[in-house]
Amino acid sequence: MSATTPAPENFLPHGAIWRSFWFWAGAVILIRIVAIALADGDLGPDEAQYWNWAQAPDFGYFSKPPMIAWVIAATTGVFGNSEWAVRLAAPLLHGGSAAFIYLTAARLFDRPTAFVAGLTWLTLPGVSVSSFLITTDAPLLLFWSGALFFVFRITANRDASLVDFAALGAFIGLGLLSKYAMLYFVAAFGVAMAASPSFRNAFLRPALALSAVIAVTLFAPNIVWNAANDFQTVAHTAANANWAASLFKPGSLALFLGGQMVVFGPVLFGALFVVAYSILRNGPEQSDRFALLIFTLTPLVIVAAQSFISRAHANWAAAAYPAGVILVSAFLMERRSILAKASLALHTIIAVIFLFAMTNFSIFDRLGAGGAVAELRGWKSLSAQVASQARGFDAVLFDDRSMIAEMLYYQRDLKTEVAALDPNNGIHHHYEAFFPFRPEDHKRSLFVSILPTDDHVSYRFGDIRPMGSVIAPIGAEDERKFTLFAIGDYYGPPGVQYTD
Repeated sequence: MSATTPAPENFLPHGAIWRSFWFWAGAVILIRIVAIALADGDLGPDEAQYWNWAQAPDFGYFSKPPMIAWVIAATTGVFGNSEWAVRLAAPLLHGGSAAFIYLTAARLFDRPTAFVAGLTWLTLPGVSVSSFLITTDAPLLLFWSGALFFVFRITANRDASLVDFAALGAFIGLGLLSKYAMLYFVAAFGVAMAASPSFRNAFLRPALALSAVIAVTLFAPNIVWNAANDFQTVAHTAANANWAASLFKPGSLALFLGGQMVVFGPVLFGALFVVAYSILRNGPEQSDRFALLIFTLTPLVIVAAQSFISRAHANWAAAAYPAGVILVSAFLMERRSILAKASLALHTIIAVIFLFAMTNFSIFDRLGAGGAVAELRGWKSLSAQVASQARGFDAVLFDDRSMIAEMLYYQRDLKTEVAALDPNNGIHHHYEAFFPFRPEDHKRSLFVSILPTDDHVSYRFGDIRPMGSVIAPIGAEDERKFTLFAIGDYYGPPGVQYTD
């Protein structure tokens, strides 16, 4: 233990159990599971779509690799299809990430640093939010953190076993099946190999081929699925990058960097720059810290560049922070900085407020932040209103991906078929690809439009009759509305082909 590092009994509460990371981590995870069971609101559109995927587990889907569907299939297969069961894996997966972060920090530094790093991860603002929603970030970060653990297990042991290399490959492969952002890990590994002689010496051995073979073998079924489906996921990922739009946006970069202060916390994000400067000034001599910094900066720099070129959501760089939280925690602990405690306390307060707000959305409204949870409101009511109008129709058609996803989840016992009516003659989401409108079967349909007009059907259906609208509140002063039409006599625009 470093002479400048506080001893566990000086930093942590007295008593053996209170000094245990596993006790506090277990408590946080359990509390979040209970809160999820009590949570207000509906599944968000992406969550509902992932649930729909889980009904037919496969090796790939239109916009994401398959892990998210497999995870939901596992939890709902045991606990049913309630919202809490769909989301159950989120706090568990983030708990697993925290465990690997703790173990990695303990190996590289000491137990107090590991304690702070693990609990800091669990209370990061981004993790607090992500623990209440089932997204692709949760499994990605688990496998990223696991791969990071085995990287430093290998660097610390010249005689590392084939099992360690096999585990590294497995975590990389599973990470790629979770989200293609796992490629940042591969990129960071390559940069570390090129920049750090000690890192290179640790991995330049035949066993590394085993890691590569296992990673590729695990990821290969998704590649095969994409090849059989016109590389839909790859195309969607490229479309998300949005490089066809106007390029070079300093404002977008500023917004992205501001978002990182929210995801990682302002104290930690600021400290990260100080840590980076200190390590880069010394070069690769601090081999472990230098490698940690590479695994932090690689995704951060790549996504920041993407934000400058076009756009990037704040969570796209989440993979930077398993290594980042270890680096910053070690830096603050070695200096006996009160910032370690202050940041942890601030994040804990935010996490508790968020926890209560998620069980009572009126708290968001009173704080003037109702828009933050608008995507989790109104869907159950809207889908029930649509279902009540669906009797007697061959199909219920939608021009909005979100509403289709929610309809399939909340009205899963509906006998009338649900389908996507493409408004622009192209496949842009999962339902247009796999739940298409079929004129030969859907002779008379209930059309639910995001528009207040019949613009999406007026040029291809001869019989269009307004049927009013469905409305649901999504906040104190806001609502979500869809317009209904009974449609039939499809004649279609010239040259358009509709296929199964």
